[in-house]
Amino acid sequence: MATAEVTEVTEGTEGTEGTKLTELETAIERIVTVFFTFAAQEGKKGTLTTGEFKELVRLQLPNLMKDVPSLEEKMSELDVNNDEELRFGEYWRLIGELAKAMRREKAGKK
Repeated sequence: MATAEVTEVTEGTEGTEGTKLTELETAIERIVTVFFTFAAQEGKKGTLTTGEFKELVRLQLPNLMKDVPSLEEKMSELDVNNDEELRFGEYWRLIGELAKAMRREKAGKK
């Protein structure tokens, strides 16, 4: 499988209107860009296949997902409509889970 390259997005990125994006807006734009970059590799262009999901996790989430025993089971858990692909909303559930885990970890370190 080809490795997806995601272009670097930095603070101050211009939005669609030509205005500078804030740090949070840039983070959201990055999440969306990563999804569609990997989703374009095989299968339907707006969904992640199992292979695309595994590649995304391997390249973009190696630290946050290192303790997940089975990516197949994780994908199945996220795939609410059981079509064996992840739509953006299903992928967003993963991002929410990871953000909650990160918040718990940061709260515990205070």
